[in-house]
Amino acid sequence: MFKKMGCLTIVLSFLFVAPVYAKTMINIGTAGAGGSWYAAVGAIADIINNNVDGVVASAQTTGGAVANVKLLGTRKIQMCVTINVVAQSASEGQKPFTEAYSNLRSILPNLEKGFLQVFTLAGSDINYVSELKGRKVMVGPQGHGSLIRLRQIFPVMGFGFDEVKAVYLPYEQAMTALGDKKVDAVVLYMAYPALAAKQFGTTRDIKLLRVKDEYRKAVLAKFPFYLDLVVPAGTYKGQKEDVKTVGTGNGLYMDSGVDADLAYKITKAIFDNVEKLRASHPSVKHVSLETATQGALIEFHPGAMKYYKEKGVWTGE
Repeated sequence: MFKKMGCLTIVLSFLFVAPVYAKTMINIGTAGAGGSWYAAVGAIADIINNNVDGVVASAQTTGGAVANVKLLGTRKIQMCVTINVVAQSASEGQKPFTEAYSNLRSILPNLEKGFLQVFTLAGSDINYVSELKGRKVMVGPQGHGSLIRLRQIFPVMGFGFDEVKAVYLPYEQAMTALGDKKVDAVVLYMAYPALAAKQFGTTRDIKLLRVKDEYRKAVLAKFPFYLDLVVPAGTYKGQKEDVKTVGTGNGLYMDSGVDADLAYKITKAIFDNVEKLRASHPSVKHVSLETATQGALIEFHPGAMKYYKEKGVWTGE
């Protein structure tokens, strides 16, 4: 009798165990841990984890813009941040890509802006970006979108990318190398304030190089997708004046294979909790539903499109 009851208890226990459902993983490509992308995506991952049931999202450190679209294009990650024009080049199979990644979709193209920022030690004899020819320059991590941008910008300033002694390092290591005088300058192509430079500037005096007006205007004339930008005075310790520069728009992208309903829920969660995103880094303080779709160069994910249409901000066809 007791034996039968014991067996019945075991059977009933299996019947009433709550089912365990597999979680959907959303890995989001960023760049180095010292950049604005990592901070913003960290906030986006938290928003997804706290507001979208059945999903585990995480920010992944990567080589940056180009590496991100390759990872997304080969479906090794599900979302990423990249430079908008890099996403366009990838979807069309243009250089530096050798194939078209047709699965890239826009989610939030007006996430932030990447600024050309080049730092030296305060005592350096270099004052302008156009004076980098022949110098040892940390140009960005391998695979970062800044490498494409510098190959466009440097020739307008009178020298080729190959005429600098290029070094490839993560951001924090790059600033350490600058402090040890192993490099002459460090390029941080990202939104301001660049965390790696900000932190380094608490213990060492640094200088943000200027872009001469003639070269800035020439870049804007030759490449219409570049933006005319300003790093405000006081952004970095010792920076007493505004520094005019150029840059590009950066957006949030998703694999077209992600279910439309999930893409809708993720987009909705981001804007339902946009204050958390804005608080993650100064570069994303401007993010708003009203301007979210601006700057798109490739098609939107249907789930995101549905959300924007519901909110009355969709301006596409």
